[in-house]
Amino acid sequence: MDRNAAATKNIISGLISKLVSFGLNFASRTVFIYVLGKQFLGVNGLYTEILTVLSFAELGFGTALTFAMYKPVAEGDENKTLKLIRFYKRIYQVIAILVALIGVSLTPFLQYLVRGADQITLNELRIYFLIFLSNTVISYFVMYRYSYINARQENYYTTIFDMIVTVVVVLAQIVGLLVFRNYLAYLLIHMGFLIVSKLVFSFLSTKRYSIFRKKAKEKLSKEEKAPIYREVRGLVVHQFSNIAIHSTDSIIISSVASLGVSVVGIVANYNTLMTSVLGFIAIVFTSISSGMGNLFATSSKQRFYEVFKELNFINFWFYGFSSIAFICLVPPFISLWLGDEYILEFLPFLLIVINGYFEGQSTIYNTARLACGNFQLDKWISLSQAIINLVLSIILANIIGLVGIYVGTIVSRLFFVVFRPLVTFKFMFERSPSDYYSYLLKYSIVAALVGCFCYFLVQNCFSGGITVTRFVIASLLVLVVPNAVFLALFSNTKEFVAAKERLGRLLARFSKTRSENPQ
Repeated sequence: MDRNAAATKNIISGLISKLVSFGLNFASRTVFIYVLGKQFLGVNGLYTEILTVLSFAELGFGTALTFAMYKPVAEGDENKTLKLIRFYKRIYQVIAILVALIGVSLTPFLQYLVRGADQITLNELRIYFLIFLSNTVISYFVMYRYSYINARQENYYTTIFDMIVTVVVVLAQIVGLLVFRNYLAYLLIHMGFLIVSKLVFSFLSTKRYSIFRKKAKEKLSKEEKAPIYREVRGLVVHQFSNIAIHSTDSIIISSVASLGVSVVGIVANYNTLMTSVLGFIAIVFTSISSGMGNLFATSSKQRFYEVFKELNFINFWFYGFSSIAFICLVPPFISLWLGDEYILEFLPFLLIVINGYFEGQSTIYNTARLACGNFQLDKWISLSQAIINLVLSIILANIIGLVGIYVGTIVSRLFFVVFRPLVTFKFMFERSPSDYYSYLLKYSIVAALVGCFCYFLVQNCFSGGITVTRFVIASLLVLVVPNAVFLALFSNTKEFVAAKERLGRLLARFSKTRSENPQ
């Protein structure tokens, strides 16, 4: 399938899926909070993060094997692809067992990680954790199928399937909460549907993709495994860094006596809102990730760089606007939704948004970086970032509380954003990173200035109190002002013109798809 056509289908299906899951998850979270409260909400967020940390056992094989599949899939080399699938399947069976063993061994020590959950007994905490663990382990057994479909640039297939599963599961969980008003029932419903969905996915993907009905006649040779293991050795450090940066905040918050699991629940509401919205943006870039891998494998580095610059500009616009909207609208929305008891102080919230902006601003760089391979190149930058984040966050959390955790995260994030291009940009694009730094600085300054102006407007809007009407007016201001300023500043740039043309082609292709497939 053509790269652009595949990306179009991936983006459209992803956006529809995200819209559906956002609405359902918002409803589910609302019912969850009002039925079970802060402590169970905090436990839910904490356990999700702990299991993400345990995913370190994956060691980067997923990324390395998906990267290894791009070329044989693009070239139609079925024999090599079959060998990779067989190898991937065996690796993930081992990882599933390893994660299960580590998780079970961690269970006796949960009381040291979960502070302030006075309403929940230790035995209950352990049972809940084992259910979370089982869900994670089950998912590993179909990972190789997702990787192959991703390498084919047909993410829309898994997206549609996952959307249907989400609809069924969330509706069942909402009913379960309202009927049983019990966290255990909530978890068991999810577990039951997860098992069934993975069995159904295996059946359907086998029926759709003939390659899953075939067996490799031979194993990967040592020579064929060597580049995979080489990439994994580099990715281990990246994997550790990624987990240390993105999946430790809740654990640190919960384990600090002055904060505890209830604060995890409050922070989780903010993170859920922001990640749900950013999920719509992530779909666009996730949908093109396999296309970037294909582009790197089949095109010149000059062409690769041109596409990167264009996507980097789109990346700034999306994440710059989103960050401004978060600063202005999330606190009043939380107040209307749940009440002032769920409001965070402004400074830690501001730091969360700043961290999210720099994380988002790096999205397309990350996508391009994954497409290029050679993960040994910048692994020490990733390791340094992880160490800086953990050391600063833990020390500062015990001194200045929640603010300290996010100060540590932002410092480590800026270190990574600045130093990684120094060692990877020339390899990726055969040029100096000076232009990239210039764009990054310019985009960040514009986002900060426009954000300050919009925040001033919105605060004046809410000067008489927060109401639904005033929230709607503030939302319209935030929708119009940043985008108008961005348009005025960048409408004559090459990146804007190229992005506009790409959007036009995308809409034309979407219209063609609709006309060829009428309802």
